Amino acid sequence: MRLADRIARVAALALFVFAAAAAADPAVWRVDGARGAELWLLGSVHVLRREDYPLPESVDRLFARADEIVMELDLDDLDPAEQQRILVGTAMLPSDTTLRDVLPAATYATAEERARALGIDLALLQRFEPWLVAIMLLDLGLQSHGYRSELGVEQYLLGKARAGSKAITGLESLEQQLALFDGLSPDTQRDLLAQTLGELAAADVRMREITAAWRDGRLEALGTELLAEFEQFPGLYEDIVADRNASWIAPLEALLEGERKVLVVVGALHLVGPDSVVAKLEARGHEVRRVERVP
Repeated sequence: MRLADRIARVAALALFVFAAAAAADPAVWRVDGARGAELWLLGSVHVLRREDYPLPESVDRLFARADEIVMELDLDDLDPAEQQRILVGTAMLPSDTTLRDVLPAATYATAEERARALGIDLALLQRFEPWLVAIMLLDLGLQSHGYRSELGVEQYLLGKARAGSKAITGLESLEQQLALFDGLSPDTQRDLLAQTLGELAAADVRMREITAAWRDGRLEALGTELLAEFEQFPGLYEDIVADRNASWIAPLEALLEGERKVLVVVGALHLVGPDSVVAKLEARGHEVRRVERVP
């Protein structure tokens, strides 16, 4: 699971209780360019279980239609060793500081308890900033219920792209993603970890709701719920969602100036709400159409 998407989900795990009627496919939007370009926007779920397969047929139809794939990161070019080096270099606390030093005693005690239940000694994470500890514990919690990043929508499409020799490009770099989280204030990081610890017990139920909503295209209520949840973290919504969405518009518009059919796959949180990629493209004068069934 990519780090940006993990942190976004940490702040929004409690959002996904939907009442809308089920749709036939995951939510997809289409934007056409003047020279024949087709931009297909697909919201994704970054961790899935084996029992969540097969994916809806529309995912394969979108892939078959596309000349190239665009994701938040260019997963095809990520070197695991380099990724680890960048992560460790970004998320380390100062040399004279430990996780215990920067957390309230009650939060640290809860983190120790939750980590122990997940089979890890929190002492192994003493050198990392709270935002990364939140991500790691959430990831371990989801893994205990069978959720794996290698089974997520992006990894599925990555495998198909490699087999079919289709190009993959990214909207941002790993360094850019990590800089967002590293720049969170100490208070925001502590609050984020505390919320994550409180949600670990219900993570499986939440993810089942998320996955069901994604498969059925039930994203209409997400924008309002997302804004309400992020009110607990001043500035986090802007950093993790709104500002990133804004930074993606220029490269997406550049794709619209061409003639190729492009499948854009980003976290579903980026395609709903008033600051979504969809809303920002519409504000730029583009006609963005919700597609009920992919041809």
